Amino acid sequence: MVKPVAIVAVVAGLAACASHPVPLAPVRPGPDSYQHAGDQDPAVRAHAAAELADDPRPHAVEVLRILTERDGDPNVRIAATTAIADRRDPALDPMLEHAAANDADPTVRGAALTAHARLWPMGKDPRVAAGLSLVCPGCGQIYVHERAAGVAELVATAALLGGGTALAGGHAPNLDGTSSSANVPIGAAFALAGQNLWFYSIFDAYRSARVLRHDEGYGFAISRESLPSLAAAPFTPSVLASPWVWAGVPAMLAAGLGITYLSDRHAFTANPSIVDVKDVNVFGSRMSPAAGFAAGGGYFASLFASVGVGEESLFRGLIQTEMEERFGTYGGLAVASAIFGACHFVNFATPGADPKQALVALPTIAMLGSTMGLAYIHSGHQLRTGVAMHFWYDTLLSLASFALDPTHQPFVVQMSSTTLKELF
Repeated sequence: MVKPVAIVAVVAGLAACASHPVPLAPVRPGPDSYQHAGDQDPAVRAHAAAELADDPRPHAVEVLRILTERDGDPNVRIAATTAIADRRDPALDPMLEHAAANDADPTVRGAALTAHARLWPMGKDPRVAAGLSLVCPGCGQIYVHERAAGVAELVATAALLGGGTALAGGHAPNLDGTSSSANVPIGAAFALAGQNLWFYSIFDAYRSARVLRHDEGYGFAISRESLPSLAAAPFTPSVLASPWVWAGVPAMLAAGLGITYLSDRHAFTANPSIVDVKDVNVFGSRMSPAAGFAAGGGYFASLFASVGVGEESLFRGLIQTEMEERFGTYGGLAVASAIFGACHFVNFATPGADPKQALVALPTIAMLGSTMGLAYIHSGHQLRTGVAMHFWYDTLLSLASFALDPTHQPFVVQMSSTTLKELF
């Protein structure tokens, strides 16, 4: 799991970069285009306007502006508005908005409005959209004119984060320890869902801007998978049938557990395992080991359902996608995986954590991230396979930890005398 502060610099850095250039068509106008734009024949002027769409010189823009605003023939003005849209330069959109609002001919106004609808999306930079949703979940969607979705993501994220914080009552959850109240692990689940909805909103804003631009300037199309589709991925038969899931997850678990064992064998035997105890504590209730293990599995599944969606959307859907555009497929994979590992450092910088563990854990997390990154590449840059892998790895690894040490888990509630007095 990654805290929001760990990805601020990464996404802000992407947002600060210049957008992908939108290349003009390579066809160059004929040498007489400017002269023909002043021809007495409207058909010649309309043809000249179409040719000027491909002229990279600033003077061509000025000629198109004159034709749009002053030419007496509606067909020439229509041709000029179409040519302005064909230049794919959002700085020219005010010309189209002016024509759509002020031209005397309704046909020209309609053509200008159509041209405006083609051109305005080119002014929506995917990185700016991502940066806005980084600062304010949902604001990137509002930036690309998806206002309902933006407001929904903002309200839902605030509700989950606020509700989780209120339930926790100021107590920080500890995934490797115990809680003083059942509200703390429940609040942690709500807050984690809010954090990962925030992560998803960053990717969603980035994707929406790219879809508006028809992925122009990028090497491959961005994933169009919906949030419900991603949330259902860990339980979708077609996804589970992928070797990346049914073979990749066990391999990842073996690697994660093996490296942990080699680096800290004592952790595997320091506490009684689930077969050594008579009962287990789940939210303060004593259960049989089998029932407690099932209840703990349900809690972990609820905890990590959002993690797979949020982190895969952010790290593979946005960061790896951008890195591949800059450094090539496998160069981008390497850089994105390193970022994925490094962002988890915050998990070892909290009070009570041992930062030295990061020396082993972070390279391991980067390696696991590269596995999910490979699945992203080989599934045609679709996210569902990685979401399923991420969910099952986190859930099964936590269940393995539970089996090894059922007394130090986030849902184990040890009520103090103060807590009991509050209850009664």
